[in-house]
Amino acid sequence: MPLTTSSVLLQRLSIICLIWVLPFHGALAQVGPATTASVPEQSFEAFWHAFRDHYAFFPQKQVDWEATYATYRPQVSAQTTDSELVAIFRQMVEPLHDGHITIARGETMLYKGESTRNSFKQIFKSVQPQFWQVAHQQLQAAGFAPVQASGPVFKEKPLLYTTRTATVGYLHLTRFFAEAKGVMGTAAQEKRDAKLLEKHVSKALAQMADCQVLLIDVRDNGGGHSGYELAGRFSDQRVLANYKAIRQAGSYEQFGEPQAFYLTPAKGPRFTGSVVLLTSDQTASAAEDFTLALAQRPQVVRVGTATKGMLSDMYGTRLPNGLEITLSNQRYTTPQGQVLEDVGVAPTVFVENTLPDLERQHDAVLAQALKEARKLTR
Repeated sequence: MPLTTSSVLLQRLSIICLIWVLPFHGALAQVGPATTASVPEQSFEAFWHAFRDHYAFFPQKQVDWEATYATYRPQVSAQTTDSELVAIFRQMVEPLHDGHITIARGETMLYKGESTRNSFKQIFKSVQPQFWQVAHQQLQAAGFAPVQASGPVFKEKPLLYTTRTATVGYLHLTRFFAEAKGVMGTAAQEKRDAKLLEKHVSKALAQMADCQVLLIDVRDNGGGHSGYELAGRFSDQRVLANYKAIRQAGSYEQFGEPQAFYLTPAKGPRFTGSVVLLTSDQTASAAEDFTLALAQRPQVVRVGTATKGMLSDMYGTRLPNGLEITLSNQRYTTPQGQVLEDVGVAPTVFVENTLPDLERQHDAVLAQALKEARKLTR
């Protein structure tokens, strides 16, 4: 999900730790006593150290962070302006191609990284209304009732869309937060937003309780929060979903003990029948938590392309000059040990949406999902 304010740096507030300038240590970081270094120099050091000690994917991204220091540190002096410093930071981190790297000041987002896996967004960004109109028309042609939108609107998109036939339901979740303050505010606001989100999803599920199969469309879902919690609405048993390990200071391959995360049946309305999950490489962050958790259910068929591979929670820090930054500091793995960053959660059935298909008024991923649903209702 695009980040638009500095407070989004707290997107997953349960794990983010705001700190001030990190200690200046290490052979490459000697710039004299901290008391004599200028604010731009201190800010550069804090930025570089934050990534050195917490960023999770330097080896995977094939970026030499020490060489980055050697290249850019000489460009910073007491006379370096904030805008010049941001430009330098941007050049330093762009090779990482990480959508969870952000730089902001106050209400202004100055930089947000972009993952390498973003073809769905690139291809359909300018034709989103047409794309979903084709999908809705295709559903009606297959016997579904007219699609209904509901929930709060964010960036001109309602929270969810629903429709159904006598046996098959369709639920399109456009994001995993109800209102913007749910991911751009305080921990209390996020908690309230999670309840509101679950309320809307519960209402939708109540309308589809007697369906045999449910199509869940998260192809344009950039995340938010509550991925595991919402996945619990579609399970009747507790199963291992994945592991997370947090990067530790020291070696670039030094991580804490992996923590297990589980798909746990939720309280309240649940749909425990067969599910066909539609994904793309715009399915990101909390939407990937959701996908990864449901992937452990044998009753779930995943159709589309692999998810974005942008799973890590966001570690945040504030620099001496007031800039706030975030970075990826967790390594997600499947229960079998596969690292998912930049890989994503693979579909069961690979199908890709294309512009030629759209021009023919055809949604190939949805068409395949409907085929899978018909198999499950026989």
